[in-house]
Amino acid sequence: MFAEMETQPRLTKTYRLLVRGTNINETSLLATDYLNHFNEVVMLFELIPDMPEMLEEVEEWKPATYTEHFAASGFSDKELAIWSYENAPHEYIHAFEDLVATANEQIFATVDLLKKLNGTIPEDAFREQTMAKVREITLTLEQISGVINGTVPRYDQAEIDDIMDQDAIDSLFD
Repeated sequence: MFAEMETQPRLTKTYRLLVRGTNINETSLLATDYLNHFNEVVMLFELIPDMPEMLEEVEEWKPATYTEHFAASGFSDKELAIWSYENAPHEYIHAFEDLVATANEQIFATVDLLKKLNGTIPEDAFREQTMAKVREITLTLEQISGVINGTVPRYDQAEIDDIMDQDAIDSLFD
């Protein structure tokens, strides 16, 4: 076991050298190109208040793992991106995966909410609800970007309480 612990830091240094000069972060060994997967659906959400029929397109969105996204992408360093992800430091992977799961949940919850609200409330209220949800998703995407760029988020109790309070507010609309 000690040999594994000794080897991991040296291997991480090697991985970081291999990604130098690419769009893969040398600290986290992750690439921001993955965020394009989410940015597409956020753009569709932003269109919904003016074009409610876009909700059908948003419903077709499917989550993709980091590996699935890069395997299907035209990203020039896609094999290196996948390999780097598989060898990224655990603290980044855990934070990244948790936040990606949160973003996926937010997207599905937003779709469900907008389907319920579409045509049942005034247009201004629908727009307000849609854009509030877009802001929530965008904040999560900013956190994912932070992890990709080498920052692992840490929350204090007040921030956790705020997140929990927002969930309570959201449940009122379910």
